[in-house]
Amino acid sequence: SCDIVGLLCLRTAKSGGLSSLVSSTTIFNEMHRRRPDLLRVLMEPIETDRRGEVPEGSKPYFTIPVFNYHDGLVSTIYQRQYIESARRFPDVAPLTPQQIEALDLLDQLANDPRLVLMMEFAPGDIQLVHNHTILHDRTAFEDYDEPDRKRHLLRLWIAPESGRPLPPVFAER
Repeated sequence: SCDIVGLLCLRTAKSGGLSSLVSSTTIFNEMHRRRPDLLRVLMEPIETDRRGEVPEGSKPYFTIPVFNYHDGLVSTIYQRQYIESARRFPDVAPLTPQQIEALDLLDQLANDPRLVLMMEFAPGDIQLVHNHTILHDRTAFEDYDEPDRKRHLLRLWIAPESGRPLPPVFAER
């Protein structure tokens, strides 16, 4: 698993393409304040689709909590689409009403304009995001038709040896 993701924009699209950032620690704290019962649900393991990146001998999904408390730190792994798509496997149970309510609250907080930072990329911009403390998303964009003007975004995963300690279950990712 990686601690940091770096994005480098070499060319941008002709419209749209905002980057959305929100602190997963803020979401954790806000859920604890509003609905600790739902926060506890997200600290329990939940199946998450590997999306075809399946190590030999492994299932096509891994089971991991959204919020993980380890060595005094909260680390997060969250992509709702992957949690929902894991339900396609016959040995994965449907989401419970409480899990859906917890995920809905997380999504509501992750999209709260009071908590979210929106950024527009320009050519040459670099964004470094700690992948287990910041949730990130991108809005839709309209790209150019000409190949030499198409949007070009590079992603680099960095896992420094001195990075934050991650729970052993993160090795599944």
